[in-house]
Formats: sequence, structure tokens, C-alpha cells
Amino acid sequence: MSCGRSSPPLDALHDAPLFGRRVLMRMVGLAGLGGAALLSGPALARERVIGRRLALWRSYAETTQNLVASLTTTRDSSLYADGKSRSIPGTLVFVAPDRLLLHDEDPEGSTTLIDGPRASILVNAEGAESVPEVRPNPALRWLGRLLVGAFAPPPLDPEAATAFELDARLSRPRGAGIRLTVAPTQGSPVRRVIRTVTISLAPTSGAIERIELIESAGDRMVLELSGLQKNLEAGPLAEVLRAIDPRSLGLE
Repeated sequence: MSCGRSSPPLDALHDAPLFGRRVLMRMVGLAGLGGAALLSGPALARERVIGRRLALWRSYAETTQNLVASLTTTRDSSLYADGKSRSIPGTLVFVAPDRLLLHDEDPEGSTTLIDGPRASILVNAEGAESVPEVRPNPALRWLGRLLVGAFAPPPLDPEAATAFELDARLSRPRGAGIRLTVAPTQGSPVRRVIRTVTISLAPTSGAIERIELIESAGDRMVLELSGLQKNLEAGPLAEVLRAIDPRSLGLE
């Protein structure tokens, strides 16, 4: 079970080209028409950090054909009367180019399948009613595309927008850790549902370790990944899917 090629050390990423057309256009958007602001120290430093973190993520994701990881999903919701978080163990499976499975091991949980633009929810409890296909809406499409794109190989063209930049604002959150925060653009209907999605990267490999979703209403969901297995052979991958749910074998 391969974890892919080794990633370049962080120091080497300092020498990566950071200011292609895409980055410059984002800076122009931030600066408006003020040419001097384009090269201001704080803005330049922020873009350097974002560029390095994108390069680190790209170094891991560009060779991903499939990925299996242990998953812990934690939810904080105003609907919980006791105010306590709920955590459920599970499994995450990604299969290129655009299929993602999030499985709860709890019998009361569910298995979410994202297959390109479509999403389905399979309820784990025997005899319970599943949702063969979730009715699409702007927030679901935006989040599904972001989650799938977070694990998928990025565009071959280094100047093309990544999944973190499509209809989104990309920023560097304060605090420790190698993180990127993605937010819907101003005026987007997605903002009525989703405030931000923050991606945490492993400092040496660039693999995604944590995804935190903050909803506009204040609820929060955190996906924590561990034990990543990258690019499994067809047989072991099918065994993982079969153990989760025979209905998920369409991901092979």
C-alpha cells in the first residue's frame, strides 16, 4: 500500500514559482485599481504563503488515483440539547477523477457518495430509507466540488484554478499549522449556508489531515483523517468498498 512519492521539504518550496498569472490576477482583485497596493508588503507576504501551501498540497495530490483513510467526523450543532459534540468513526475513500465516499461506522449513521455532480446518502440501518440522489442546490454543488477536488489531482496547467479557488476566496488563517481557508465569494447564494471550509495539510507530505466546515448558522463539522493509504491496487480497494457497503462498489 503505497503512500506515493516523497514530497519536497518545505524549504524547497520557497524556491517554487509563486507569482504566475493566476496569483497576480488574485492580487489585482484584492488591490482593486491601486497599483501600489498590489506590491504592498503584507499582501505580498500573504500570497507567498498561500502559494507555498498550494504547492505543498499539489505535490501530494497530483499523483493520487485513489485514497483510503480512517475518518472521524465530529459535529457541533445548536440542535444538540446537551450542547456536546458528536463524534463518529468511519472511512473515507476517494477514486479519481471525481468520486468520494464518506462512511460512518455507526449503525445509526450513513454513507455519503459524491459522484461528480451527483450525491447520494445510503442509510446504514437495515431497512431504513436511503436517499438515492440528493436534490442539487448551490451549496451542495459548491461543497461537493470542493471536497472531491481537495483529494483529486489538480489541473495539469499550473496556472489553472484549483478546486480551492473556483467560485471561492482563498486565504491563510491565523494560528499554527499549515492551513488554507476557502470561503464562497461575495454575493454567492452558498454564503447563506456555508461560511468557510478550512483545510489542514501535513507539513512534510502535503496530505490533507483535517477539514473543518463552518456553517453560516454557526454549526460546525470536522473531518479528521489518519492512516492514509494511497493508490491501492484494484483488489484491495474493492475489499475496502465491499466491507463498507456492497452498494458502494460502483466506486470501483
